[in-house]
Amino acid sequence: MSDTLRLLLALLELGPRLKDLLGDKWPPYAEELQELAARAGQGEDPDKLRQSLDLLVVRLLAEPPAMDLVERVVADMAAPVTARETVTRRGRVTAPVVPDTVRPTTDEATGVVTIPVFYGTDRARGDDTPANYFRGARGELVFGIAEVSVPTRGRNLGELTSPSWWHLEFSPNPEKHVILKSVGALARDAFVTSLKDSLAAAGEHDVLIFVHGYNVTFEDAARRAGQLAVDLKFAGRTLLYSWASAADTKKYTVDESTIDWSRDHFEAFLQLALGEVGAGKVHIIAHSMGNRAVINTLERVTSWQLPAGAAKLGQIIFAAPDIDRDRFVQLAAKFKGCAARVTLYASSRDVALLASKFVHGYPRAGEAGDALTVVDGIDTIDASLVDTSLVGLHHSYFGEKRSILNDMFNLIAQQLAPDQRFDLQAAGDSLRKYWSYRA
Repeated sequence: MSDTLRLLLALLELGPRLKDLLGDKWPPYAEELQELAARAGQGEDPDKLRQSLDLLVVRLLAEPPAMDLVERVVADMAAPVTARETVTRRGRVTAPVVPDTVRPTTDEATGVVTIPVFYGTDRARGDDTPANYFRGARGELVFGIAEVSVPTRGRNLGELTSPSWWHLEFSPNPEKHVILKSVGALARDAFVTSLKDSLAAAGEHDVLIFVHGYNVTFEDAARRAGQLAVDLKFAGRTLLYSWASAADTKKYTVDESTIDWSRDHFEAFLQLALGEVGAGKVHIIAHSMGNRAVINTLERVTSWQLPAGAAKLGQIIFAAPDIDRDRFVQLAAKFKGCAARVTLYASSRDVALLASKFVHGYPRAGEAGDALTVVDGIDTIDASLVDTSLVGLHHSYFGEKRSILNDMFNLIAQQLAPDQRFDLQAAGDSLRKYWSYRA
């Protein structure tokens, strides 16, 4: 009998005891165990089955009532976990709480890629469904792994596809839509162990952190992070920092207050990524209002005391930043030189930023035209010429347009300077040089 099947059977036998321990939290776990048993009976590929089982174990080990029981089962089986031992918060030496098999997978038959998104969030907890696992209210900084499936066939580069009633699609289809499949919580130490082990097994030891903007749910933030990982062909590990956006168009000022409150949490998350998981470089893509947490954190980066061998900041991308232009210029002078390269994408056709300027009375850093922000140490890209005719408010062009995604790929994967990227041409003058897309 395989080790995977032995572990599955052991968990099934524990079902009654786990039900008593977990109470109302048990039904989703029971359904998942039943599904895994059915998949095992149908002869599913052992590696795929094992990855799903490992993720289930990770989530069970994050439930304090079940922790001791599941730990004992896992400890009795050397194969399901890594050989290295760790000390738990209770002081006992046991197998690590997370196996090192959390990695992207591809279903060759359908072309669907499943991306593990390692998240940090200060959202309040919701229910146990993936879509509502976290709410739009403030909470404590917590960690975990979300699974996002992304179709690679029949989906255009940049599309964040969802079911649409006008196409008579009433439920998500993994072969057509980008789907948040599951969300699991991890204690901080378990999160670091899992990410460190997963990164060590990756083809590229860099991490990419995505920070979303205003009016975004945790579900959509995770879906965008997964889509970016696939479309940017990122070979490292994908991280998400999801601050507690109210995800309500009427609560812009609420989100403004929350992103400022969230800054310390993002700083802690970034320091973890730089200093604790064995990364080589840490890249950041921040969008819209999410740029405020990033830029306000970078202001303090020179004062950090990171451990020896800590990762370096690689590419920092400010995409359509919704931050006061003059404040951006002030802060940019303070973090100059902190990363390998810093890039700003701006557009004169970004309706959301024009609305923000109307509210605040001053230009935003993500605007182009006369208000275009050009700062020493930052490559400014005027994306106004990119075709944004089908992109709603023209505000999410960074993740939806092929030309922008190709440019970010050249930045992150190829580490090319603007003058080495074919789609860009120099603009402005020697005192105010920036870059634009070729018509």
